[in-house]
Amino acid sequence: MKFLLPLILTITAGFAKPLPLEVVRNTARELDEVLIAGQKTEGIKANPIVDDPTFIRRSYLNIIGRLPTHNEARSFLESTGKEKRSQLIDSLVESPGFNSRLFNFWTDLLRVKTNTEHNGLGWHVWLKDAVENNMPYDRMVQEMLAAEGHVAENPAVGYYLRDRGMLLDNVSNTVQVFLGQQIGCAQCHDHPFDDTTQMEYYQLAAFLGGTDYRFDGGREKIKETIGFDPNRRPKKPFKKMTKEERRRFALQAKKTQERAMAKRNEARAIGQVFRYHNRNALADNTQKELKLPVDYQYDDGDAGDVVKPGFLFGLDTKDVKPEQRRAYFAKWVTSPKNPYFTKVIANRMWEYTFGYGLVANPDDWSNSPKPHYPELVDYVEKAMHAADYDLKQFLRILYHTNLFQREVTTEEPAQGFSFHFQGPILRRLSAEEIRDSFVTLASGNIDSNTNNGLEEAWNDYVKSFDFLMSTNGKQLKEISSAVIEGEKQRRAIQKKVSLLRTKAAKARENGNMAAFRNISAEIRQVQRTAGKGYQNGKSMNDNSLTAKAAPALARRARPNRPDQPEFRMRASELPVPARGGTFIAEFGGSDAESPSSAHTEATVPQTLRLLNGLETSLLTNKKNSFARSLRAIESPSNRLDFLFLSLYSAFPTEDEKTAFLPEMKTSEATETFARAILTSNRFLFVQ
Repeated sequence: MKFLLPLILTITAGFAKPLPLEVVRNTARELDEVLIAGQKTEGIKANPIVDDPTFIRRSYLNIIGRLPTHNEARSFLESTGKEKRSQLIDSLVESPGFNSRLFNFWTDLLRVKTNTEHNGLGWHVWLKDAVENNMPYDRMVQEMLAAEGHVAENPAVGYYLRDRGMLLDNVSNTVQVFLGQQIGCAQCHDHPFDDTTQMEYYQLAAFLGGTDYRFDGGREKIKETIGFDPNRRPKKPFKKMTKEERRRFALQAKKTQERAMAKRNEARAIGQVFRYHNRNALADNTQKELKLPVDYQYDDGDAGDVVKPGFLFGLDTKDVKPEQRRAYFAKWVTSPKNPYFTKVIANRMWEYTFGYGLVANPDDWSNSPKPHYPELVDYVEKAMHAADYDLKQFLRILYHTNLFQREVTTEEPAQGFSFHFQGPILRRLSAEEIRDSFVTLASGNIDSNTNNGLEEAWNDYVKSFDFLMSTNGKQLKEISSAVIEGEKQRRAIQKKVSLLRTKAAKARENGNMAAFRNISAEIRQVQRTAGKGYQNGKSMNDNSLTAKAAPALARRARPNRPDQPEFRMRASELPVPARGGTFIAEFGGSDAESPSSAHTEATVPQTLRLLNGLETSLLTNKKNSFARSLRAIESPSNRLDFLFLSLYSAFPTEDEKTAFLPEMKTSEATETFARAILTSNRFLFVQ
């Protein structure tokens, strides 16, 4: 069978993005043909094409991660246009919701932690910007893997700073995420299922390990400020000096030593200004060495031996300079000639679209069973190459396939085994999809609402960093004094609060609740005062040096308040991972501890929260769109239509009308019925 895929390579060069619809359709058609040909050989019959209600609900959930609104569903279902499915796909791909769902995917896979430190916030903002501007995947990965410098100047260093001090874990995660290989076992012993040895693992770690978490810019700023080099050497060699010159030099050396001590103390004081900046910067250390662990047991080395840098997968690294290793690694990983890079991301996007990978385990390519349709694996790899790693256009092709429109396969694939793809996989909505669907029900289409607080906080930090680096010596010393004084006050307040808490505990133990309440109020007052940021006994004002430098002096990023309440924003606008106890955390949202840790396992608390939780209660609140619209409908038949269109994206059938119209007689009964729908499989699963 001859296919037209190479045509994309010539067409994409002559057209601005997005791809012409004809190219998308032809590529999608060929993909379907490759799949059908393989299924025919295997004796597999593809599932039928779904009806319009199923298609629109699936499209909204799979492409933009939320339910369609009542009006969006009605408009599509009542349309008679022959091209309405294709037009819907393209409109959704170009909508803000597409970026929202894809960003959730990346934060889960890459283990983003927004609120840890400034590097987490900066990386979050950078990654979100990369998604919104459709940065090609290979470029996005290359910028992260080759990143260096301070996070304020290059937020992509957040990728490495996420695992600061955990080199071996970072190496394992990097290979897993971008090359689809699980080599983590070799961190402790030779891999039991493939050829990777512990020595090879450590050689790769040594290749990438010449990195210090060090901010050289801060050191240079301190040197510039104190204006003295304590390591200055005499111009004339000591052996060639006369006796008198040696005497004078000894006197001068003593004075120099005393001055050097004073300057070192001054440098340490000023260093308080930059004390957290080493945690937010990468610098090369060409002298850094990695040694084999103390329990190393193989014949090719001894415990404690220095490891010679090397690389896996046959890459030659002998002529790479130490300071060029990260850039070399990044270039090789993202090269079209890399044997895994393109396959892995194409397979991940296939799983993202259809619920399961062509290669069953996207994180362990080498140990996955042979896919049923290797020709299809090759085809999607070529399609990713042809799309030039434009994930939006690649996904657009997948969404235009007949496979995307087929009925789901209700039989769950056996994990770790290849799948035939008679249709997409029946799956439960993710935590973000359920939550964002609730948000949409309550407030309508709010996909364009953004949390400017995160970006504003990041811009404040960058502006503060730039100001700090532009200060003169006098200003830097003044800021340093304020920092030291502020630290003294912080410790004094901390001690005061600790003593008050001890008093409060004793009062409570003695049953003196009046005293307990008074002391608790005093603790809150002390903490409020501390939060105002006093320096040198005076409250900082907007014109003070310390106020301008404050964001760059803090250890943690403190995002500004968002413009909208949380329940009027998509999940992608919130810091990640979700706080414990929140809706997303309870329904299986990522904990950001391992790649792709989000899950959809059902629990009893989830059911209770759907029935009685805050999110469900908001739907029946008179202030939101869903409740207002429902109460305004007088006809029971129209109420049922509204509920079905809002929650199922479908009109009720005649049988459903007969069964459920009696539940629509009053507003209270209708709301009770709506709560029951929210716990139904039809609502919680993507059909």
